[in-house]
Amino acid sequence: MMETASQFLFHFFFSFLAAASFAVLNNAPRRELWACGVAGAAGWVAYFCLTFFGAGVTSSVFFGAVVAAIFSRLFSYSHRAPSTLYLIPGIIPLVPGSFIYYTMQSILENDSGAAFSNAVMTLKLSGVIAIGIIVIFTLPYRFFAVFTPKERKASPKRDWLYRKKTAPPNKRS
Repeated sequence: MMETASQFLFHFFFSFLAAASFAVLNNAPRRELWACGVAGAAGWVAYFCLTFFGAGVTSSVFFGAVVAAIFSRLFSYSHRAPSTLYLIPGIIPLVPGSFIYYTMQSILENDSGAAFSNAVMTLKLSGVIAIGIIVIFTLPYRFFAVFTPKERKASPKRDWLYRKKTAPPNKRS
C-alpha cells in the first residue's frame, strides 16, 4: 500500500514539474505556474490511476485529457485568464511522445509494420486528447463557476481605470 502511495506522489510531482516547466517555456505569468502544474499533474494522475487499475491506454488518455481540460477551465474562470494558458501545459504529460519516437525509430530501421502500428497509435491517442478537450470546452463557461473569481489588485498607475466617472490623471501636474 505504501509503495502505491509513493508511486502516485512520484507521478504527481514529476508531471507537475513537467507541466510547470513547459509553462515557463511558453512565458506563462509567474503567478500562474502552479496552476499550470496542477492541471498537468491532475491529468497525468488520472491517466496513471486508470492504467494502474487496468483500463486501456486509449480510455486512460481520454479521461486524463478530460481532467486536464476541467482543471484548465476551473482555473480560467477563477483566475480570469485564458483557458489555453492552463490547457496547453496541462496536456503535455499526456502527449504520446514515446509512440512518436518508436514510429521514427521503426521508419529508420525499415520496419514498416511496427512503424505503421506506432503511427496509428500516435494518431489515435492524439485524436483522443483532442476529443477529450472538445467534450469539456463545449460546456458553457458558467458551468465552471465553482470558485469565485479573484479580484485583481489595482496598481496606483492604473487605479483610474477601475474608478467610475473619473478622468485619467493629468500628466502635466
